[in-house]
Amino acid sequence: MLRNGLIGGFALLLQAATAARGQPVDMLLCLAADVSESVTAGEYELQRRGHAAAIEDPEVVSIIAAGLHGRIAVLYVEWADQLQQHAGMDWQVIGDLASARAAADSIRHAASPPWIDMTVRNTSTSQVVEYCLRRFQSAPVTARRMVIDISSDGTSNVGARIDIIRDLAVSRGVVINALAIEDSLSPFPDGTHTRPAGGLVSYFRANVVGGPGSFVQAAKGYDSFGEMIRRKFILEMASLP
Repeated sequence: MLRNGLIGGFALLLQAATAARGQPVDMLLCLAADVSESVTAGEYELQRRGHAAAIEDPEVVSIIAAGLHGRIAVLYVEWADQLQQHAGMDWQVIGDLASARAAADSIRHAASPPWIDMTVRNTSTSQVVEYCLRRFQSAPVTARRMVIDISSDGTSNVGARIDIIRDLAVSRGVVINALAIEDSLSPFPDGTHTRPAGGLVSYFRANVVGGPGSFVQAAKGYDSFGEMIRRKFILEMASLP
């Protein structure tokens, strides 16, 4: 009887530990949308609508549902400088069209960051990567695959060096992909931030993306953002186990 009681007690402890770690999903996906100074109000809305439409796209949902666990968890973050990261949508699990539509609605109707109207909003890509790393650690579910999905129209110009933080993320098993938004309507006067030497895609490839299968895609301005982020999601989901 005592032995049975000990076994039963151990089983309960094991169940509690498993519950504390959260249920498994196929991917933790941190969507990081650049809303720094070079992003106009119209471009800001195009990014939101593009992310929302991509999440609820039937082809994307079908790929998610076909994964080992049939679900992923998504966090949507809007960011600018070192102190400006805002979770417009906290972690939500997506596994079917209904949950995908709920997540898309959360992004569309999310409160704007409290600092969105500040005149100066620099671009700290390194800080949003660090932010996503912290959020992975506190996610309510678990996954072997962790991806940071950055969309931005410029280089990282404040904070720690992005290549160093990129390497830190990769050492922790995180993959970073990027969507380079070219032809910003509000470039900096000297052009170096939104139009660096060699082009934005080359900059992201050299400094930002990393991890197995990582990639950069380009959107020719924000008008094509929605379609390009949908294609990007499909590529990311194709790597699910």
